[in-house]
Amino acid sequence: MARSAAPAVTEGNVVSPGSGVLTTIVSQDPMYVIFPVSVRQGLELRERYATRGGFDAVVIKIRLPDGRLYDQTGKLNFVDNTIAQSTDTYLVRGVIPNPTLHDPSTTGGPVRELDDNEFVTVMLEGVQPVEVLAIPRSAVLSDQQGDYVFTVGPDNKAEQRRIQLGQSTSTVAAVISGLSPGDEVIVEGLQRVRPGQPVSPGPASPPDPVQHEGRRG
Repeated sequence: MARSAAPAVTEGNVVSPGSGVLTTIVSQDPMYVIFPVSVRQGLELRERYATRGGFDAVVIKIRLPDGRLYDQTGKLNFVDNTIAQSTDTYLVRGVIPNPTLHDPSTTGGPVRELDDNEFVTVMLEGVQPVEVLAIPRSAVLSDQQGDYVFTVGPDNKAEQRRIQLGQSTSTVAAVISGLSPGDEVIVEGLQRVRPGQPVSPGPASPPDPVQHEGRRG
């Protein structure tokens, strides 16, 4: 395990019990990443992975301050047992490798990607994929009671369906509850749809090819 020491005093200085910290030792490889998780998210993680390996079933990925995705992955290794009442969160700790980027002999010393006290964005992923229903994000509407969609009922009438969303993107919404496989979700003309209104279901319009090409990297 690589460690670095940052001395607060140099050799020959006079020290006493009141001199404070003489040196700080920092682990460089691996590094700990500590981040808060809401109680709700913690319960979801526990339910999802308790029977799939617990900590070992969760992979940690890091996005660096400049937006790049760090090329190493880590594991969870500690969950605090005290909840911060002011934020309704508790601290979770992961461990992640932090190898040298270059040969130390050519750079005058080891250069690593992660530094102590650096702010990063943490993403949690499952080792085993979890299957969820996905619908176009544009089909999701919201009001004071939460998120909902309109579906096509057996009599071709619009039905309002309350849903719970999981991790979603700007274009795709993952639905945890409220929909079942085979449900027909209305994705166009939502401003004119009302519960109980007759509808004429049909396939959704394909994406605009010009816009699609513009999103390609």
